[in-house]
Amino acid sequence: MTTETIPNRRFANSKWAERKQDFLIVSSFALWSMLLGFSPVLAVRFLSGS
Repeated sequence: MTTETIPNRRFANSKWAERKQDFLIVSSFALWSMLLGFSPVLAVRFLSGS
């Protein structure tokens, strides 16, 4: 069974959209990792008073 792909104008920029989505996923992961990494450090600094 073979499938044919039909070109569609609606999805003409799919490569660009895929790259943009990849960038957003990576940047959101980086943001959350920084937030989760720095929050214990800041909590200890605030609790210790220095």
